[in-house]
Amino acid sequence: MPDSEARFNEMIALLKEHNFRMTPQRIELVRLIAASEGHPSAAQFYAKIQEKFPTMSHATVYKTLALLKEMNQVLEIDLRDDSHYDG
Repeated sequence: MPDSEARFNEMIALLKEHNFRMTPQRIELVRLIAASEGHPSAAQFYAKIQEKFPTMSHATVYKTLALLKEMNQVLEIDLRDDSHYDG
């Protein structure tokens, strides 16, 4: 997916530009966001990333999503029961 790779690179570059730590977990989460179809929730991202990083905390997912939202890189869609994200 060339578009998702470009999107991934754009988000990573922006995080680096703002001096955020580029941990393997954060990089993988950004990759999942860039490649996502539909509007996954933070819990869905967390469940998917747990396959590769079983000790990763929910806080890392929420913090990274909040950072990307603040930088206008993801859109938070607030549904009644949960927020979903469009990357």
